[in-house]
Amino acid sequence: MKSMLLSLFLGFVLVSQGALAVQPVELPQMNGQGGTYKMTDHPEGIFVVEAYFLNCPYCNQNAPNVNALATRFANDPRVQVLDVGVDRDNASYETWIARHQPNHPVLKDSGRKLISQLGTAGYPSTYVLNCKGQLVESTEGLWGKQDADSIIRAVEQLQAQGCKAAE
Repeated sequence: MKSMLLSLFLGFVLVSQGALAVQPVELPQMNGQGGTYKMTDHPEGIFVVEAYFLNCPYCNQNAPNVNALATRFANDPRVQVLDVGVDRDNASYETWIARHQPNHPVLKDSGRKLISQLGTAGYPSTYVLNCKGQLVESTEGLWGKQDADSIIRAVEQLQAQGCKAAE
């Protein structure tokens, strides 16, 4: 069920042998260079998507964990750690970014086009996707050690497999 929701979320289409192919997905980037972030710019990407909203206490508590994850995998450009917020007000993003100083892209999904189709029921929710956009791990809520370990393990397995193994 989650993979079906995920396919709707990212605009996947079914292709040969049941594999999923990512259609272009673009969201405004609120930090760094600004502009638009496109998942298709990272064809070998391993995506860690953190769904959150700016005034969520658990999301704010989880921000250092997401930064630590991005730091851990900073030497591998395939690993794309993404904060995907659902808030509308740009000034709120500026405040949140100043407070947490994320070392990875912060994306704005105020229309909840992506988040709602992922099936996100609680915040924060974290999703690990392979280069084909397939869901390989997910957690909901503030990460405990077990959550962080499962996310790290999923990313490391995808690093070892490479993109071709996801076909």
